[in-house]
Amino acid sequence: MSNLISRAWILGAGCLAVLCSSPLAAGAEAKNRIEFRAHFEERGGSVRCGLFQRSGWLKKPLRAAAAPANASPALCVFENVPPGTYGISAFHDRNDNEKLDTNLIGVPVEDYGASNNARGVFGPPKFDDARFAYKEGTKRLQGTLD
Repeated sequence: MSNLISRAWILGAGCLAVLCSSPLAAGAEAKNRIEFRAHFEERGGSVRCGLFQRSGWLKKPLRAAAAPANASPALCVFENVPPGTYGISAFHDRNDNEKLDTNLIGVPVEDYGASNNARGVFGPPKFDDARFAYKEGTKRLQGTLD
């Protein structure tokens, strides 16, 4: 049970950190971007995404994005991304309360996912399972939130 609670806490903390990070300055031109198409089943709310480096995985996103969950897939766009190795975490915030909701024992009740469709066993996905290399231009990724 403690693994389930740990999993929800880490995912929730990472998603909350996504919401608290500051967006890019308005009017900034996006030259290097990463697009993440998040597939989900139930409409409504928002899809919230974070772009992470290894050192801040699920805790401190380099970039944050959100998209309305009116139709699947929702598109999260991260702009002006420097070259590097990253992972993406996302969740379907059905009730738009800006957090990953969990049940009484800490298991997420809202769908979530990561780049490469990485999944954890009794915990959050590992960065090494979600990581991808980014050089420049536009990189398009997709994942399933479940």
